[in-house]
Amino acid sequence: MQLPAALSAKVIVDIPDHALMSLLANTPDHDTFDYLFEELFYRYNRQVTRWCYRLAKNQDRALDLAQEVFVKAFRSVHTFRGDSHLSTWLYVITRNHCLNRLRQFQREPDRQVADGSCCQFVSRAEDVQSVIERTQAYQHIFDFLQSLLTPVEIEVMVLHHVHEMTLSAITRKLRLANRSGAKAYIVSAKRKLKPLCDDASEFRRQLDAWRSERSAHSKAA
Repeated sequence: MQLPAALSAKVIVDIPDHALMSLLANTPDHDTFDYLFEELFYRYNRQVTRWCYRLAKNQDRALDLAQEVFVKAFRSVHTFRGDSHLSTWLYVITRNHCLNRLRQFQREPDRQVADGSCCQFVSRAEDVQSVIERTQAYQHIFDFLQSLLTPVEIEVMVLHHVHEMTLSAITRKLRLANRSGAKAYIVSAKRKLKPLCDDASEFRRQLDAWRSERSAHSKAA
């Protein structure tokens, strides 16, 4: 595949995620688009597969789901607005797609198995429901944490504690210019969360209060 001179393979590897998505959204050349999307796939295939496995609990199905997620991402490149990290955008696509497939299996398990369109995620329908409920609970907690922490603090915490990146690597990835780099955001986030971690009942109280506020706001809207 012949690429434009300005887009050598080495240059593409060094392109930040946001710039890569901008190129994908604006390139009129199909071959260049495919090449750029291959780079996106290379960067995030392993992580997307891990996310799928956490929901599917089945390695083969997780691989299938990951492929489906990237098909959706391929068709939705134009929806990436750049107001969040690419990993966050992909995670939302992954979570929504996997939950939809879980619900589809729950509604029509016999048909799904018979036509081969969906492998069995778990052995019983109640297990499917528990996965959905657990994932939604995790999302409530994540949304609640977003009300306590800054976007950068959340990003640093997720990269360090979920993706197991080193603080120095996070500092470089996010281009943090402060003296202590990512460590400063870890310290700040832990300070904000410490009262809740020390007192589980206080965490539940604040979470319930936040849910009530969100529910009231939704009804008012």
